[in-house]
Amino acid sequence: MAVPKKVSLEAAKVSIDWSDGHESVFQNKSLRESCPCALCQGEPPAIGTSTVIPLTPAAPEGVRAVSYSIVGRYAISFVWSDGHSTGIYPFDYLLSLCECGRCAASSALRIG
Repeated sequence: MAVPKKVSLEAAKVSIDWSDGHESVFQNKSLRESCPCALCQGEPPAIGTSTVIPLTPAAPEGVRAVSYSIVGRYAISFVWSDGHSTGIYPFDYLLSLCECGRCAASSALRIG
């Protein structure tokens, strides 16, 4: 499995250089809105089968990652400028969200 070698937090995007040579690019707003935490995505209730509606609205314009930490050997956790910091983004999830030209083209071929 590819692991991050370098993570760059920029004004408009997050870039990750992976150990396999791939460079992922994510727009800050779309990465923040893809936060996989229960607060953002909802979670199953203790009893029943329906999902609790997420409590977090769309990310504000201009949101950006202000810091990050590696979680174990499998994920990255970001701290966002809107104060949110509970999401843990597994490496494979981040790779599935990649917005680089190569991944975007591959995704378009699968959809079309």
